[in-house]
This record gives sequence, structure tokens and C-alpha cells, in this order.
Amino acid sequence: MSLALAHKRRVLAGGAPTRSAPATTAYTAADALNSPANAHKHLKLMETALAVDLERISAINSRELRQQLKRDELLPKYQDYVRRYRESGLNYPNPVLMHVLVWLFDTAQFEDGLALALFAIEQGQQMPERFKRRDIQTFVADEVIEWAEAEHKAGRSPEPYVSNLLPLLDAWELFERIPARYHKLLGLLAMDREDWAVAIEHFDRAEDLYAEIGVSTRRTACEKALRKQQSDQSNDTK
Repeated sequence: MSLALAHKRRVLAGGAPTRSAPATTAYTAADALNSPANAHKHLKLMETALAVDLERISAINSRELRQQLKRDELLPKYQDYVRRYRESGLNYPNPVLMHVLVWLFDTAQFEDGLALALFAIEQGQQMPERFKRRDIQTFVADEVIEWAEAEHKAGRSPEPYVSNLLPLLDAWELFERIPARYHKLLGLLAMDREDWAVAIEHFDRAEDLYAEIGVSTRRTACEKALRKQQSDQSNDTK
């Protein structure tokens, strides 16, 4: 049978001419950041999911349970998207990235948190609405020193996070009380190990930055201890 005759019979029988179905490409999350247009569409989907999860967090009264939810469920849920965004080379306001940043510091994951913070600073990202009074630099410095002071008070060492962050503080040009708190804490840590000269150095710097930081009594004690230490060492060499 000729093709023309077969076509005529299909038409008479009410059938439509056969055509090849157009090829379709399945949408995957991996493709979502391949172009700015797709990236913004995908961001809207992620923001919708984020809004639901923020409501879940708000409904929990226990700080410990909120941290557990962020650490065990929400960070694994969103970190792959953040990783792909960072690798995409795109740059646009990204509240999902910024909430992941906040959650990393909330759960004391400071290495990952600082790496993401430096990326966000470079991109010019803004803190979420409830943090608008602080920029990223101030948020990071505040979070680390609050945690570090609590750790020291509990008898645990906050190092190396305090020392590691200290070199960034001058470059960030923060309110002077913030780096002063770092130097005060480093002075206290030096006192704990009886490194009196280093303690005095940090206390002096803290006081230079912020006169009301409250280290004068401890500094005096360090000077006294240092003189005794030097005297003892001198007597031992005689």
C-alpha cells in the first residue's frame, strides 16, 4: 500500500496523521542554576520552602530543639543548593544562602560558617530582615565572641576560633567594643596558662580599643605575677 493511500484511509477513518512526539528534557535541580532566568525561578521555589521551615523554627520554644532542627534537618536540606549557587558564578540577592549562613553560626559550625560569610561579603549579600541592623561582619564577630565567652565561662576552650578570627576584625572596621572583647578574652586565656606578658599585651590592646572594657584589675594582677615570675627566674639562675 502506498503512503498516500494509507494517509487517505486514516483521514476517512477519522484518524489524525501520525507525527513524532517532540523530545522533552526533564527539569532537574542540577540544571536550575544553568541560567539566570532558571536560577531566579528556582530561588522562588527555595524561598517558598524556606518560609515554611522558618515557621517551623518559630513554633519551637526550646533553643536546643531549634538548633537540633537546623543542624540535623534544615542545613542538609539547603546546603546542596547553596553549594551549587556558589559554583554557578551567579550573583543576586539570595535569602536562602543567608539563612544557611545564620544557621551555621547558630549551630557553632564556624569553619563552614566563616567560609560562607566571606563568600557572602564578597557578593554584597544582605542579612535577613530581622538582622538588618547588623552587617555580615558584625553578625559573625558577635556570634563567635558570644559563644567563645560562654565556652570560657563553662571551663571549655574557645580556641582556635577566637585567634583565627582576630586578624579579620581590623579589616572589617567594626565598632571598637567588639574587637576589644576578643582581646579581653585572649588575655583571660593567657592568664589561665600563666602567660602573663601575653595577657598584658591583650589587655592593653583591649583598653586602647574600648576604655570601658574592664580589664584594669586583671592587668594589675598580671603585672604583679609577671614581676614575681621574672624574679623567680632570676633567682634560679644565680
